[in-house]
Order: sequence, then structure tokens, then C-alpha cells
Amino acid sequence: MRRLAWLVVVLLAVVAVAFGADATLRAYAERRMEAEIANSLPAGVTAPGLEVHVRGFSFLAQYAAGRFDQVQVDAPAITTARGSVSATVEANDVRIDRSFRTAPVLGSARGTLHVSQAAVNSLVSLPDPTASIALSAKTVTYMATAQVLGLPLSYSAAVRPVADGAMIRLYPESVNVTSGPVHFDVKSLLGGIFDGKPVNVCIAPYLPAGLDVGDITIERSKAAIGFQATDFSLDPKTFQTHGACPAD
Repeated sequence: MRRLAWLVVVLLAVVAVAFGADATLRAYAERRMEAEIANSLPAGVTAPGLEVHVRGFSFLAQYAAGRFDQVQVDAPAITTARGSVSATVEANDVRIDRSFRTAPVLGSARGTLHVSQAAVNSLVSLPDPTASIALSAKTVTYMATAQVLGLPLSYSAAVRPVADGAMIRLYPESVNVTSGPVHFDVKSLLGGIFDGKPVNVCIAPYLPAGLDVGDITIERSKAAIGFQATDFSLDPKTFQTHGACPAD
């Protein structure tokens, strides 16, 4: 009986050591991947508080195979000189170099970019410095003031954005005069956006090649933008290579 008790104690000790080693190496790998992501960000972009979590057990077995089943990335503040957003990413089949000398490759990844109305107004360059953007249920509203026959005209124009890969289609919803000559045809100021057809805006030149926008959810004062990628390397060169717009 005493021998059996000793065997149980030894077994528990071995399990404890294995779990301890697993947790220690997991933490080391997570910190290295955080550093890889931080170093891959474009110039002028930082991500304070970024955290990487490697899911699944055992970590040692995944590390030995050179693949992590699932990795979650939380970036509560992706910051530029003009504003900040937050993002979450879940990646599967993450291929790694066990020496961490080369950047990981995400077999597949899905994520969401969270942006507030205030961040939209600080990050987006508008043609009119007095204009602003408002976010409401499913729509993005552009509000501005123009001079018509020497009189100020305030108006709003709402569109519903729909993502399609590297393209965003803007479907016209409404246009209204909020003050000024109420009978003026505001559509003439909007460059054909409200002629009944959606306007296609190509965002590929602003995205790393291979990254597509999946969906856009607009709510009051905030928006969530989904994105996805396949076989996406975290090498800095990836973020320096941008997509191209399809030929008309």
C-alpha cells in the first residue's frame, strides 16, 4: 500500500512538472509572438497592451510539431498619430519556426476591428474640414455645410456600407437638407453618389495583400469591421505589400 502511495506521489510530481514546463514555454512563445506582431506593424502604428494567447494542450506537443492549433490576439489600442481602434483576431493552424527566427504564418484567421464614431472622425480625412461622420443603425451619415447662392446650406447624406472582399459598396439611403434652402437638390453636391446605384470604393491599396474585409456592422456611435485571411505571414514585408484594385 505504501509503495502504491509513493507511485501516486511520483506520478503527480511528474504531471506537475509537465504542466509547469508547458505553462512556462507557452508564456515564452506568447511573448515572442507579441514581439513579432509589434515589429511587423507599419511605421507610426503601435499596439500597447497587445496580448497573444496560445490555446490547446499540450503546448509542448504543438511546439514540437511546429504548429499551434489556435492563437488569439487581443489588441485593445492600435494607435496612430490620428486616433486609435481596437481589434481581436483568432487564428488557426499557426505555423511557427521553433527557433522563432522567422515570422509565424496564420493558416486561417478571422478578426474584428472595433472603431468608435470619434475614431472615425479623427482617422478619416474628409474633403470639408467642417464636415463630420455619424454612425447609426446600419448607416454612415456624412454631414456638411455648403454655400449655395451665397447662403449656407447644411445637409446630411446616409449610405449603407456592404463589404465585398477588398471592395466596399456604398448603397444610398437618404439625403436631407437640415438648414438653408430646403428645395435645393443636394444630390448635385455629392458627385453622383445618390443616382440610385451603389458606389464601389476599393480599399485594397490600404490593406496588406491577402487580407479581405468580411463584414461591416454599424451601430449607434460605433462600428465593427470583420476581416479574414488565409496563409497570412506576420513578416514585416507582408504589411508593406498592399493589394490592387480590380480593373474597371
